[in-house]
Amino acid sequence: MSISKWVERIHKNRHKAAPFEMVTLETAHRLISPIVNAAVDGKGFEEVAPLRWVRFDGTPIRQMFAFPAWKGGVMAPRWGLSFDFVPHVSGNPVRWHRTNKSAMFDLTVDARDSAMEISLIHGEQAIVQSSAAVVEKAVACADEFWQRVNSIEDVVAAFEWLRRYLSKGGLGFYNYTQHSVALAFVLAKIGDEDGSRRELSRFLA
Repeated sequence: MSISKWVERIHKNRHKAAPFEMVTLETAHRLISPIVNAAVDGKGFEEVAPLRWVRFDGTPIRQMFAFPAWKGGVMAPRWGLSFDFVPHVSGNPVRWHRTNKSAMFDLTVDARDSAMEISLIHGEQAIVQSSAAVVEKAVACADEFWQRVNSIEDVVAAFEWLRRYLSKGGLGFYNYTQHSVALAFVLAKIGDEDGSRRELSRFLA
């Protein structure tokens, strides 16, 4: 290919690039929520906040699914678990999250896949066009993860899987503040006192 043809192709591709059009989080919530609600319909999830869903089956382990916003003008799926028996620190007081509305991520799995990012900088139509495929893939991945955990003992293995998953770059296991305290309480729950003290010491440090 000649240089002139190459330059011409670059200019054509630039013209094809989606225009910059920032979408507010409120608009993104309005567009994505119905798609997620349709994907989880009949699965027992409650939408407890904008783009945050919780499923509770009577056990102390709640399943969570969400679409947080990230730097760079994108939203990406997140799934994980909230434990009724694990506290969190809010300011100075220690508090509990034992309802669907107060549930928070004690174990967090971020998608870490650019194919599951939804851009907020190319207008509403781009969100509409990409959301269905992203949501379908994310819910399938989340379901696969949740199927790993059917008991408190399974949570320990899930944390170890997550440790390996987060070792591949980006935010590490302990960059998520709640991981240490949650794992400490899970280990205490199954009788591993040494492991529990070790994780709690890491959290307090």
